[in-house]
Order: sequence, then C-alpha cells, then structure tokens
Amino acid sequence: MMRSSAVLGLALGRQTSHAVAIQPSSATQQVVSLHTLATDHDDHLVESIKTLKADMLEPLPWYQRWMTSVVIGVDDDTVISKTLTAADVDDPLEQEAMVGQALSQALNMDISDLLFDFSKKDVGTQPGDAHYQVTACRQSTLAPILAACHQAKLNVSVVDRQQHGLQALYEALVAYHQPDAWPLWLHVCAGALMVTGKRTDGEDYQQRLSLTSPRQADAGDLSYQVLCQHIEHAYHAYLTQPGSHSDASVWLSGDWPEAMRFPAQIACHSINPGAPFGCENLNAPATVALGLALRGAQ
Repeated sequence: MMRSSAVLGLALGRQTSHAVAIQPSSATQQVVSLHTLATDHDDHLVESIKTLKADMLEPLPWYQRWMTSVVIGVDDDTVISKTLTAADVDDPLEQEAMVGQALSQALNMDISDLLFDFSKKDVGTQPGDAHYQVTACRQSTLAPILAACHQAKLNVSVVDRQQHGLQALYEALVAYHQPDAWPLWLHVCAGALMVTGKRTDGEDYQQRLSLTSPRQADAGDLSYQVLCQHIEHAYHAYLTQPGSHSDASVWLSGDWPEAMRFPAQIACHSINPGAPFGCENLNAPATVALGLALRGAQ
C-alpha cells in the first residue's frame, strides 16, 4: 500500500539548506512544495524550521500532513565511511558494540560524539569475523537540526548521505526514461561532481569529486579542460569497473557552465531531474533534496 502522507527531503548545506516535499501516490510521485532556509545560525534554526513547516505543509490537505516524515541528508564531506572488520554476531546490540569498538580503533578517537550506522556486507576472511559498512557523522553536525525538527514537531525518519538520495532519484529517472543500459549520471552541485550509476550485478556505483568553481570559467579557460577530464575519467572508470555497461551513456545535470563543451567521443545528454516529478525549475541542491524525499518514500 502506497503511503498518502507527504515526505520532506532536507539537504543540509553549510549556510543554506534546501527542502522538497513530495506527495507519493499509486500512480506517480509529484513535488508539492519547495523551500530554502538559512542554517548557518543555530539561534534562528528553530524558527526557520517552523517557517519551513508552515510554508511547505500547512497548505496541504490534512491527510497529506498526517504522519509526514523528514529525510535529512548531510554533505558527504561531513561523513566518515569505512569498511570495518568485527565479530560476526547476530544480536543487534552486540553488533553495535563490536562495530563501535572497531570504529573507535580505526579512527583512534572516542566515538561518544559520533552518530553511526552500519550494515553487514559479507563474512570476513578469518573465522568468526564479518565485514561491516559503517557511516558516521559528528553529533554536533546533526544535533541542532534534529533538535529544531523535534521542537517544530517534525518527525525525522532517516538521516543519510546526500549521495544516497541521488541514488534513489537516479533509479526513479532510469525507470522514467528507460535507457537501454544503466547510464552514468554526473551532477554538479556545491563545487562537487556527484557521480551515480549502477553495475550489472545490481550494486550501486557512487563517487564524489571536488571541483573548483566551474561557473567562473571562460570558454577558453583551463577549467573547461579540467571538467572534460573529470567527465572522461568518470566515464572510463565506470566502464572498466566490474559489472560495467559497455554501451552506457552519460547524463548531465546541475551547475555546469552554460557554454561548456563536452567531450565529443562520449554520448552526453543533459537531463532535467525534476521534470518527471512536475517541477522543471529545480536547482542543483534542490535536486539532492528531491532525491532524499524519494529515499524516504521507498
């Protein structure tokens, strides 16, 4: 049964954050509202979240406001991702203790200030061990926004990396466009190139590369050459990794320079990620917020 309550995706930024609310239905998922808020001053954060709630949710019918869930996405720069080896146990509490101890040793620090989540990947090479994929973030990064949402009576259901939100959006876009092979999606946002794809074995493919102000480049500037090199590197890395798609195309979205000339030898196609969801004017960070909302609707 498809949920009828709205889902709100909130992409946290260092100074400005972007929120998108979607209304899932049995037929489609549509953007119902957008919002931008300043998140660089903790003193005003509660009022900002209350304003967000009023602007985005109060105009909706009561049945769409009921049980609204919020998915918060943190910048990948604030997240620690590691594959760790710990004891292979079934009890969740024992797993958490074992993984926490392994994380503390790997980082050589007290993890009392960290929020972390994990999932077991596979059995370790030594008997009784397992490999765990661990994602951690400092509580100080999340505590203000979580407290503000609590005071505004917004239910935060998921906290995740922003790129995981893009993965959810990528899969929805593939279902909409139905390409012959899983494409490579390159989304430029907040000075980073966010790379998303899917291997033939079903495993997600994600990379993130820092960029240097591509919008400030002129047509003959080296930055264009650097961006083309990033595209070529990302494309060839995608084709040469295990389970690759030999005929994959490249999707482009986000803050690419307007006069950008893309590599002629690669089939590049500009896409509008918000169009299938009834919103053609999404900027690059709002696109991430849309992905987070879709992540929460799964």
